[in-house]
Parts: sequence; structure tokens; C-alpha cells
Amino acid sequence: MTNLLNIQLAPLNVPLKRRRQTTAVLLWLISLPNGGRRFSFARKAYFWKWYAEYFPITLIKEADLDPSKNYIFGYHPHGVISVGAWTNFGTEANDFSKKFPGITCRVLTLASNFNLPLYREYLMAQGLASVSRQSCENILQKGPGHSVLIVVGGAGESLNARPGVYDLVLKKRLGFIKLAVRNGACLCPVFSFGENDIWEQADNPKGSNVWKFQKTLQKLSGWTMPLFHGRGIFN
Repeated sequence: MTNLLNIQLAPLNVPLKRRRQTTAVLLWLISLPNGGRRFSFARKAYFWKWYAEYFPITLIKEADLDPSKNYIFGYHPHGVISVGAWTNFGTEANDFSKKFPGITCRVLTLASNFNLPLYREYLMAQGLASVSRQSCENILQKGPGHSVLIVVGGAGESLNARPGVYDLVLKKRLGFIKLAVRNGACLCPVFSFGENDIWEQADNPKGSNVWKFQKTLQKLSGWTMPLFHGRGIFN
């Protein structure tokens, strides 16, 4: 490693596979704030297939789903940004529609995210919808096969996202079960192996100043701020 101003730079002989992984994540992240024509670019199937191949992300099917029914996919764990949920269920990167024919799935996110100009348009271009009860019911009542994916643990679970840890926030988040009963939808569990291994996160033990700040932010805005870090472009 070459050290410059206490920053460890990556050597030139980093394998091409890892370079591709970093490039894939970089393109996805910079598509979030840039907007404009990148909305349409980020929706292209070839971009997501390339992303899933080099990141890599796979979708493993364990059972057939009856397209005459509606489903609520309960996704765990949240991770920092729920990359697996977005890629596998919000795009055709891993051919969701071919593996589950007749099922149309909408990935849900916080309603407050749709209050942010440009970011709202980005989410809508990706096909995401609000996780509010009205939004969920509108989707589930569209007809057979119309389904939603809910990251059950929510933003609070993201504060626990760190490699090797799978703390699931579920006991106080049973609203999705009531939603399924009211709308006659089937529950389909989804577990994302490796979601919490994508980034490291700064230590924030319960009761610490960092943890208090993050929980206060969550209470005020509905979303959290995990202090995550990982592989850089040059380091």
C-alpha cells in the first residue's frame, strides 16, 4: 500500500473483478443525486444486469408463487440502503418477472422520501412507492399478482447493520401482517444474505452519544443516518 497523507491508496494490481465491483456501486450511488437523463439510464435493464453481475447480487427462488394471489414480501435485514431489495425486486437485474411470472412487485420506502424534490422523481422513475397503508392497499387491490415488498425492520434496523450481525427488528413491527389479513394477501419471507456485509459502520453502542443523535434524528424525520464506510475508489 502507498501511504499519502495517512490515506492508504489501493495498489495498481487490484484485481479487475474488484475494480468492476467498485465501479458498479459508484455508478449506482452517483445516479441518486444527479437526476435528469440519468433517471432513464438507471432504469435500463442492461445497467442493472451489469450491476448485479459485477457487484455481485443473485436472486434465489425457493418456491413457485401463484399469480392469482397477492403477496407481501417481508424483507430482512434492512442493511444500510437495502441494496438487495432494490436490485432484485425493484429492477429486472436478476429476471424477477421470469422467475415469478404474473407477479408485479413494488418496492416500498418511507413516505417522507417523496417529499424531497428530484429524489422523489428518482424513486418514482425506479418504480418505488410509499410504504403508507393507503399506498399498500391501493397496490394490493389492483388485481391478482400485484404485490409489495416491505423492508420490515425499517430505518431503525439500519443502525444495527454491520458485518456478521443480523439483528432483526420485528416484535413491534407487525403492521404488515394486519395489512395482509385485511387485503387477503399472502406473506412471503425474504432473507438477504450478505446485506449487512456490504459496509462497515462506526461504533454506536446503545446509550452512546452517536446512538442518541441517530435515534433523535429518526424520531424527528423518520429516517436514520448510519455512519457507514467501505472500499473507496482509490483507497
